Amino acid sequence: MKTKLPILLFLTAWVFGFSQQYVSGKVSTEFETALQNVTILNTRTDVKVISDPYGNFVIGAKPTDELRFVKSGYERNSLKISKLNFSEPLKIVLTKSPFDIAEIELRFQATGDLRKDIKALEPSKKVVALNSSMKSYMMTPPTEAAPKLSIPSAFAAPNYSAGQVNILGLASAAFGLIKKAKNPKPTTANFAETQAFYKRIKNTMDLSFYTSQGWNEEDIDRFLIYADQNYSLAKIYRKNFDVSAISMAMRLAYKEYIKTHKIGS
Repeated sequence: MKTKLPILLFLTAWVFGFSQQYVSGKVSTEFETALQNVTILNTRTDVKVISDPYGNFVIGAKPTDELRFVKSGYERNSLKISKLNFSEPLKIVLTKSPFDIAEIELRFQATGDLRKDIKALEPSKKVVALNSSMKSYMMTPPTEAAPKLSIPSAFAAPNYSAGQVNILGLASAAFGLIKKAKNPKPTTANFAETQAFYKRIKNTMDLSFYTSQGWNEEDIDRFLIYADQNYSLAKIYRKNFDVSAISMAMRLAYKEYIKTHKIGS
């Protein structure tokens, strides 16, 4: 009996020491749309799980483990697990990538010989000669005068202000300044302004046409990015939020979008 007791205590400690703990949570976008097929990786154990259609996941972990969250088209996110994370679900947010960088293939392989490797990285003689020729050409001043456009006198408008103050010209210039002040030239929207513009469209505009096509919120998010990239919606309308103009631009974008995109995938 004395021999069996230490063995039993040892087995009990071993079971509790190596018992697996789990954390759960949900992955969503900045618009609170659930994200499915997100890869969740525990960097210590190399265990991977995939989020379900509602963005939920469960993965084994211990305190101080690091979890990484990866999905194509979104910025990566990571989280170091603490004891508090075992008592309530995690809330993970992934933001869309501004753009994707195309993959490149590196063909150069070092030989270990420094002189050879440096020569291999130098541009070819043809490239050096072409760059030199282009630089010389760009720095050479033009030898011919640039042509000037002029309207033949037979087609010129009558000069009503000859010998007196050009009232029409002054009025036209004043009207142009007033119009320019009321409608300043659009500027490119930054990331925060663009996201706020998308959110305003979703909160204030009638999107029932798109939901009637079976689109969910993530489908609408993808379409807004497409329409913005092709019709500069955020650049033109984020400060002057013209609902009818935005709606018309979105309808035009929709006709092109459905030709090249599969909805609901």
